[in-house]
Amino acid sequence: MVTCANRKRHSVPADLHLRSVAHRQPAARFADWSRRLDTSRSSRSPAIDAYAGEHWTVVRDMVASPAGKNAQLWVASAGYGLIPADALICSYAATFSTPAADAVGATTAEVSDWWQSLGKWAGPVPGRPRSFQQLAAVDPSATVIAVLSAAYQRACSRDILAAAGILVEDALSVVGPPTAHSALADLMVPVTAMLRHTVGGSLQALNVRVTRYLLEHGAGTTRTALRAAATAATPTEAPPTRATGQRMSDAEVASYIRGHAHTSATQLLRQLRTTGRSCEQHRFADLHRDVCEVHRP
Repeated sequence: MVTCANRKRHSVPADLHLRSVAHRQPAARFADWSRRLDTSRSSRSPAIDAYAGEHWTVVRDMVASPAGKNAQLWVASAGYGLIPADALICSYAATFSTPAADAVGATTAEVSDWWQSLGKWAGPVPGRPRSFQQLAAVDPSATVIAVLSAAYQRACSRDILAAAGILVEDALSVVGPPTAHSALADLMVPVTAMLRHTVGGSLQALNVRVTRYLLEHGAGTTRTALRAAATAATPTEAPPTRATGQRMSDAEVASYIRGHAHTSATQLLRQLRTTGRSCEQHRFADLHRDVCEVHRP
């Protein structure tokens, strides 16, 4: 399970911004919001294709990888609730993060109550589980890995704890910042900023990058196995600051990439920098994409 993202691939209609709902009373506000999503005439797309940004680029890559081959992807959405990745949804703007114009609430109690209301609504795929607890009840022997930011931990904590009570011991893991919500401490696979030195990328996508790394390099999917892999992957101290390397031209960088066409951009840039040469990350990523598109079979 992963969180949704504020960035969408398609523009959001004015009436599907949560800020446009005038009701202040929680029940009326939620009723108006869910009605808008149910009746909207705007185009719909599968949830896995609806979100944009680095976080979701990594999610889609993880699902397509051998590590995600036998997994089912679910999305924790502030606008729709818990939905399967193939659910057809409208582009919308709602978030558990505060402060934000489209925030569902300002306090832990408010966002938690909103999540509970989402679970009682039929949603975009009637008949499918609408909460962590309902999903766990479908198969109590399943393994559940919930990749959740601090804001989503606070919103979903009651539901997650209920699901953990149904699943077998050690089968539910919450991957994310370890101090966001104390009630989830026993379920956490902690993600700290130090892990960025291992997995690369931005802080925005750190939780999903770490999850992908743990699935690829760990010894299993239980909470114990994931925690052990996270501990092994966390540097004991920050690597020394890298000295400025020899700057390369676009042609030189492209030539280097062509010689390592099957290596990911992040890994290849690290490899390049160990040789004493340098290239800005975004520039390298653009050149890597261009070279790989030309040489794609």
